[in-house]
Amino acid sequence: MTYRLDSDIFKNYGILDFQPKAQKDLPDYRAIARSKSRTAIWIVSHCKTQSNRMAYVKEMQKYITIDVFGKCGEKCEVKDERCVEDFNVTYRFYLAFENSFTTDYVTEKFFKLFIDDTHIVPVVRGDVDYNREFPEKSLVNAADFRGPKELALFLKHLEENEAEYSKYLEVKDRYRAFKTDRWCSLCQYLHKLWSLPESRRHRVVDLREDLVLGHVRTPPPLL
Repeated sequence: MTYRLDSDIFKNYGILDFQPKAQKDLPDYRAIARSKSRTAIWIVSHCKTQSNRMAYVKEMQKYITIDVFGKCGEKCEVKDERCVEDFNVTYRFYLAFENSFTTDYVTEKFFKLFIDDTHIVPVVRGDVDYNREFPEKSLVNAADFRGPKELALFLKHLEENEAEYSKYLEVKDRYRAFKTDRWCSLCQYLHKLWSLPESRRHRVVDLREDLVLGHVRTPPPLL
């Protein structure tokens, strides 16, 4: 029972649900884009990680402004987005970079951006096929670029193109994140498993090897 898509029971950090607004309730996305004054924000508490995300961001900072808060940047009194009041009003992009390149690992740092009136575009980096699992133009995927410089220049391009950037805001605003309760699924699976003959039961001999070591990938190099 893990976040991996090939788990016996899939227990993820969140799900995106298609919840479009009525036409009369749609905000002026271009006006929202026009009102923003900063490029990107990253709130992070783990500085040394397997994904080497700190080095990646430092390389991006050579080309665009990224304000870093938390233990790895400007200090915060609290651990979450309350650290920066109305961050989604001021910033165009939020870096939702995972700390580990592990198969299908997508955490709350991504899903928490899909709540009402959070008009900020996630920039993601992790070991999952974001383009397959999530709606097109609801995020910017680092894997689509050859390295941090190319990604940074694309964000700069969106920043300078109001219509194109506002389209990302519009698409993202059609989806809402919610958590799932998989405990009932666990009970159902165990009852089903118990009824199967011994030869058809899924067995894991080495939990560490099966769940961890075989699914941690070396992050792509910085170009």
